[in-house]
Amino acid sequence: MQITSYTDYALRVLMFIAKSPTGQTTITEIADFFNISRNHLVKVVHQLGSKGFVKTTRGKGGGLALQRPPEMINIGDVVRSMENHFNWVECFDPAQQHCRLLPNCGLKHLFARAGNAYLDVLDSATLADVLLGITTIDLNPQIP
Repeated sequence: MQITSYTDYALRVLMFIAKSPTGQTTITEIADFFNISRNHLVKVVHQLGSKGFVKTTRGKGGGLALQRPPEMINIGDVVRSMENHFNWVECFDPAQQHCRLLPNCGLKHLFARAGNAYLDVLDSATLADVLLGITTIDLNPQIP
């Protein structure tokens, strides 16, 4: 099971915002911190905003903040909101079902169970849970 870099970036954005000293940050700060394309993050943040995870404020003093507390942001919900599909194997996509084994193959059911278990684990965690080991985000770390 694998998530796209788009979803990975979304999770990083949420973690960064949650651990920012003021609880608010900018796309540029996140892009610089993770060395990720600012243009790509704009798309990620837009979707996070439209799905109700992040609120954005324009203008001076604006930026990004969490829409709700980290304890109320479920990781499974974030992943489902950011991923286009969960076609673990070809036969999950009706448009791509070219496998000649499909009528009698049990692989699709096995992957369906595995995918459900994968999502169940993600559903059991919140943003607060994955932040436990991170104290704060330091935008200017001192390199020894």
